Amino acid sequence: MIKKIVGISALGVSLSFGTAFADSNEGVVKADVLNVRSGPSTDNEVIGKLYENNTVKILESSNGWYKIQKNDGQTGWVSGEYITLKSNSGNDSSSNSSFKATVTASVLNVRSGPSTNDIVISKINTGTEVEVLEESNGWYKVKLKNGQVGWASAQYLSTNSMSDNQGSSNQDSSNEVNISKTGIVKADVLNIRSNLGTNNSIIGKLYNGESITVLSEQNNWYKIKKSNGQTGWVSAQYISLNNDQQDSSNEATDENIDKADKVVALAEKQIGKPYVWGAEGPDSFDCSGLVYYVYKEAVGINLPRVSRDQYNVGTYVSKENLKPGDLVFSSTNDAGTITHVGIYVGDNKMIHSPNSGKNVEKVDLSNNYWKNCYVGAKRVL
Repeated sequence: MIKKIVGISALGVSLSFGTAFADSNEGVVKADVLNVRSGPSTDNEVIGKLYENNTVKILESSNGWYKIQKNDGQTGWVSGEYITLKSNSGNDSSSNSSFKATVTASVLNVRSGPSTNDIVISKINTGTEVEVLEESNGWYKVKLKNGQVGWASAQYLSTNSMSDNQGSSNQDSSNEVNISKTGIVKADVLNIRSNLGTNNSIIGKLYNGESITVLSEQNNWYKIKKSNGQTGWVSAQYISLNNDQQDSSNEATDENIDKADKVVALAEKQIGKPYVWGAEGPDSFDCSGLVYYVYKEAVGINLPRVSRDQYNVGTYVSKENLKPGDLVFSSTNDAGTITHVGIYVGDNKMIHSPNSGKNVEKVDLSNNYWKNCYVGAKRVL
């Protein structure tokens, strides 16, 4: 079965922000069939094809796309999601400068370069051991067990072996301290376990920005209670306790409602303006360009320029708890990846810039198309 290509015309990208790669950087095709295009978007024409396990030279990276060179010398652009980077041939993976490190985050993104602006090429779970090849500005270049090489935040990699207590479910209950405070999840995805320790079974998950009740603490683990009543244990490292929640939340709510009103009002004024790929206003927009423009002009917030990067900011919001001003993300290519974004304006509707030939419009999220495309939502106010 042929895999679909990530990225549609609704992905607003700027071609001037590319990342150059060393001549020896190579990648391997992961898709059954992968289109090679004349530019970094599915708006550009198909000029060739690659097949699974083909090796290509990576020349440049731009907003989730790689400029590649085939073995016959032809160059073009392909979706970075279906390319696995290989380590540079000049690197000696067994050199004395490398060392082992263990993942401490529940899920850690491995990226094509040492920045959150670089695309995610793999994900590794807590407890996974990797080989660290080099360090750059708080990022580690790592080699995974399958030989794949990429960059991960050094903050979530421990160069020390895990303590004996961390994986044990037989903890001394006399060390447990009652807390009874509200906490906020700091990790993208955080596992809830049946007991403290990574060797215990996963019974649920929490997402960035979710609020939970922290019942007690023991050996750097929190016993928590979700809003639905479920209880379990999570690593305390990824929970921020909110000590002054009552006073600060009331002030923030009033301020944020005012900002949301400004965002919605400005978004409403853009209805009817044409979609133009790569445009960010004031007379035309692509989908992420509309969001970028409205937030910058209405409330002075500079969001990332591309929808998939915009999904990396803010806090996770469930569909049932959407509020005006929230960002609604969709996958319009059936691959489950972020390809589109709009602004929620209340009453189960969003304002968005659809695609070529159409204008900025307000749509109902309850229709079948948008229900099926829905991926998630983020709150940045």
